[in-house]
Amino acid sequence: MLELKERSVVQTKDNQVKIWDILVLLETYNPLPEEALADRNAAMIHVVEMATEMYGSLSNIARLRYDFWKQLLPQRIAEQQFEYTTKVTKTYKWELTINAQGLYYKDISGDYTSLQGKVSEQLFSDFWFYGPLLPIPDLHLRKQLIATIRNAFVQAGSPASYKHFDLFEYPTQSISPLTWDDGDHNVNDFVILRDYGIEYGRTNWHDGLVFLGYLSFEHFLTVPSSGGSYITPEIRAEIEEFLAIKPHIESYYDPATRFDNAESKRLFMENGGQVHYIHLDGFGDVYDATFIEEAIWRTELIEQYKSRLTEEDNEPTLKHIARSLELNGVNNVDEILFEAVKMASPKGKQVLAKILVEQYNADLGAQSLLSLLQYETETDYWRNYVFNSFFNLRNNTTVQNFLIQKLRGDNEIHFNKSVDVLRAWSYRGDETLADKDLLNALNWNDATTNNKKFQEILEKIIKIIQQK
Repeated sequence: MLELKERSVVQTKDNQVKIWDILVLLETYNPLPEEALADRNAAMIHVVEMATEMYGSLSNIARLRYDFWKQLLPQRIAEQQFEYTTKVTKTYKWELTINAQGLYYKDISGDYTSLQGKVSEQLFSDFWFYGPLLPIPDLHLRKQLIATIRNAFVQAGSPASYKHFDLFEYPTQSISPLTWDDGDHNVNDFVILRDYGIEYGRTNWHDGLVFLGYLSFEHFLTVPSSGGSYITPEIRAEIEEFLAIKPHIESYYDPATRFDNAESKRLFMENGGQVHYIHLDGFGDVYDATFIEEAIWRTELIEQYKSRLTEEDNEPTLKHIARSLELNGVNNVDEILFEAVKMASPKGKQVLAKILVEQYNADLGAQSLLSLLQYETETDYWRNYVFNSFFNLRNNTTVQNFLIQKLRGDNEIHFNKSVDVLRAWSYRGDETLADKDLLNALNWNDATTNNKKFQEILEKIIKIIQQK
């Protein structure tokens, strides 16, 4: 059980209480073990809230973890499931699931667990920074998982977005697996180098195998102390020497030094910068881009989207563009849409205003609606559309101020349209406007004669309008 405190998280397990402070939670591998992933995710998000005030004093490691959990929107991760095998003397089956909670490794054959089919869970951040908890031999699958998680970030270019574990093709052993043993006939510790990671464990003369653990190559390279007492400095040196021959490690080099990478760019642009779709569509084996290339392409893609906002007037298309801007790390989409309204066609303004009102910023949406009144001399369609749109914007400050201005103004059509809006609010359940006699008293003839009673009624109406 987890209890979220102001400056810590309290974990109670089997009547044992452990207090985790902010720094420990941000710097520890596998924090809050044995708790459900949903609870651990909630705790880490809570940690981000707690750590905001002390960000300046966080270590570099803690800052990356902070940025990871601050940027991650797990709900963007659609559930995916993968099946694969690892081979020793026989074929072992695995099932891996990723969803909005984390990663789930199902040991179908009982390779590293005593129970066949046991499911082991892994936090997103542990996978991101330390690599797989259990075997994932295929490089393309590891790339796909990274792309899936990265595309759930609010800001695509955030500090943590490319600080994941090294992606490389695991080397294969041309001879029998490298093995290290230490012990006697009673108890024996062993380390075995597999093609997909490192096994370590213990046997004794009575029970045979009593413990078997797994360590991914990525975790081994990331954490100097990984493997504990089983992997001695001498063994570590030999494994590092073996891994040094791996054929590929993703490098962060200048794309100007690369050969033409047009195919990867085409895939990136066609998939709207959402790299995980490239893998889902089966093109992960041909996609090869560094984070610098992706950053350059993403900037170009965003500019293309911004340009299209002023050229398109189809609602589904404009909604897709707005959503794509969000998914590519743009955090002021409402302001960009509002700027696009100024250059858009009347139909484009109409759609952009609707999207702003419904999804992003209702006040900017209302201002965009008002811009359509510039076309009312050409056709009364736009005037009717604007005022009718206000029927659903009772609590919008921009709309309230506009109606007050029109009720005090000298435009008869706008005055009567504003009264229609008030009546619509009344019909839709606004009890403050339930007095029909009050609304009926708002007539243009009295407004133009400076009738004292009318002015009193008008001021009463204005106060009601401003109540919400």
